[in-house]
Amino acid sequence: MQNDDRLTPSERELEAVLGGLRPADSKMNRDRVMYLAGRMSTRRQNRIWQGLSFCLVAMLVVSMVSKPQRPAAETRPEIVADATANMTGRGLLARSPEPFEPRRFESFVDYVRTRRAVLNRGMEALPASSAPSPAGGEPPLTRDRLIEILSST
Repeated sequence: MQNDDRLTPSERELEAVLGGLRPADSKMNRDRVMYLAGRMSTRRQNRIWQGLSFCLVAMLVVSMVSKPQRPAAETRPEIVADATANMTGRGLLARSPEPFEPRRFESFVDYVRTRRAVLNRGMEALPASSAPSPAGGEPPLTRDRLIEILSST
């Protein structure tokens, strides 16, 4: 309590009146106030999500409406074999884009065999010595050549 010697008689009277006041009963209880506060805070969050989802739906509708038309696919005339065409081996080779080279085919078969052996047995399946290439181009891919190529990179 404050020092009484500084208060005037009118202030002491006011102090007594204010000290006798009691808080009035409220029509709302604490739980109701807390519930309403939480409800208001989530309403703001819901409005944000609702606005965002509306914008996304609007963008989806605009993209579907303004979708450009795909260009028509080019149709090429189909080439059907002529019944009167020469179907012998020479006729087929004459019409093929590249002439058949047996040496090239043998080189491909050797490659497939070597590849299959390397996949099954590892790099030990590669020949150790380099033999001259039958095609006359690059030397064959041997173990030594492969190690040389890999070390140079």
